[in-house]
Amino acid sequence: MPCHLGTPAQADLLAETLQTVCAQTSQDYEMILVDDGSPVPVAPVAATYPWATTVHQDNAGPAVARNTGIARSRGRYLVFLDADDHLLPCALAAGLDALVRHPEAGFAVGPREEMTFEGEPVSWSVAPPPPQSSIYLPLLRFDWYIIPPSSVMFRREVVEAVGGFRDPWGADDLDFYLRVSHRFTACCYQAPAVTRYRRYSTSSSRDGERMLHSIRSVYARQWALVEGDPEAEAAYDLGLRRLTDIFLDCVVENIEDRLCLGDRTTALRSIRVLMAESPERWKALLDRSPDAADLGRAAP
Repeated sequence: MPCHLGTPAQADLLAETLQTVCAQTSQDYEMILVDDGSPVPVAPVAATYPWATTVHQDNAGPAVARNTGIARSRGRYLVFLDADDHLLPCALAAGLDALVRHPEAGFAVGPREEMTFEGEPVSWSVAPPPPQSSIYLPLLRFDWYIIPPSSVMFRREVVEAVGGFRDPWGADDLDFYLRVSHRFTACCYQAPAVTRYRRYSTSSSRDGERMLHSIRSVYARQWALVEGDPEAEAAYDLGLRRLTDIFLDCVVENIEDRLCLGDRTTALRSIRVLMAESPERWKALLDRSPDAADLGRAAP
């Protein structure tokens, strides 16, 4: 579990998460918490859980933190849990059962639930992963996506074979899933749900500019694997286009949020990106936001 706690409220969320690990029906596990240079120390939060090991590193991002945790762990199977999500009680047992029943699979993907930032149920339902075993092209097309990381249990040898995580500060999950699914088959099961994902607008994955840069870097690495294969090239183009649209929409949200907060400097940076990348989105924003229009006139 990578942990970067900036506030006491985030420490409270971590304590909630650890409680959900305590409640697992399968108790044969270890928990490695990696304190990724947190302003609020992780160790005091974890101190009441004797099965938890806390490792400290200078702030380097979740990808590096996960690799630190992998290196310190001893288990045959690995689950990557974010510090504000919940494992449902059957999570570890369900993943183990799937991998035992499917020895050909390198990893098992289960369904998720979602909650608000405050931990309340959401009004929408979440579709389970489709019953597929070869998921590289579906992930590349962005037909569906593995979120959060704790939806998945990986065999240790699979994680080691691909060299762990890359791309700190961005789409490191996507990069990892693509590399794993290109080499190994999956077991995707439709019940039970194994994790609960916390939705909130300030998540790092909603930083449109950063994520645009990151997903383009991730896809550039995949080109050598798909070049010359018409189906794979089509999946590449569609997935990159879908993700670009998602994160350009995030840029619009970022501009509106930053203007509300009075952060004109960062909003202007995002406006420049939006003007260059999506004139139609910029025009739509101008029509409803006089503040954006006023600031946009300052953009070169």
